Amino acid sequence: MAMKLYIKLQFSSDGKDPLDVIRLVEGVGFSPVVGDYDFVIDFATPEEYGRILKRLHLSLKNSGVHYTLTTRKA
Repeated sequence: MAMKLYIKLQFSSDGKDPLDVIRLVEGVGFSPVVGDYDFVIDFATPEEYGRILKRLHLSLKNSGVHYTLTTRKA
């Protein structure tokens, strides 16, 4: 089943530059969206979901960014 994973970012003035964070998130494969969320990525399997989460978490580690995730059917 096709699913979408949305991420909403909260930046800190003590953390990385927001433009650098955007590049990190895009490097994981997320695309920017307008609205309630900042980025979205498509996935199809629980394994793919796990890989995305791991890459995202490692990419944002020590960045000072907090994030929330929402998953929905595509």
